[in-house]
Amino acid sequence: MSKDVKEILYTVIDDIGREKIRADVSSNIELSSKYCADILERCRHDLGDEANDETLGMLCESLLHFMLTATLLPSERRVIVQGTELDIVVPSVKSLARNPDKTLVIQFIKTDADTARINQVMMLQKNLENLWIVSARKTEYEGRNYYLGSTKFEYSSIIRDIQIFLARKGVSSLKMLHG
Repeated sequence: MSKDVKEILYTVIDDIGREKIRADVSSNIELSSKYCADILERCRHDLGDEANDETLGMLCESLLHFMLTATLLPSERRVIVQGTELDIVVPSVKSLARNPDKTLVIQFIKTDADTARINQVMMLQKNLENLWIVSARKTEYEGRNYYLGSTKFEYSSIIRDIQIFLARKGVSSLKMLHG
């Protein structure tokens, strides 16, 4: 029986303390790297032999969703644009349509089918600097590829890198909460 990745992830997060993580990363985004690395390591240990590419990809995606929420960075997740599923759009789909140079698309590669979708995604976000790939292992992609074990684009630094991207592009980095 396979272990539930999200259950393992949220058990580790709850063990550390959701509110502690939120408070720490919202006051100092640099701490997101430490938390990501720690949470990943603990989850990989708990997954044991079941930590294959697909499982680790699901773990990275679920952790990034949690960290985006914790840091209040603006994003839309799992959206369909012109028939193509985009995993994460920062700050929004509206921004992708209006100003793709100020919009980041993050895609997760967990299976061969996900790899095949990259070309479709590249039709929507033509600027490779603004299309980031997250995977368990290095992929054949010319742009930014965050993968476990990378020294160039470390997965644990992705939240900080998203915040830097938004700041450089002049995009407000906090979600506005509507009433």
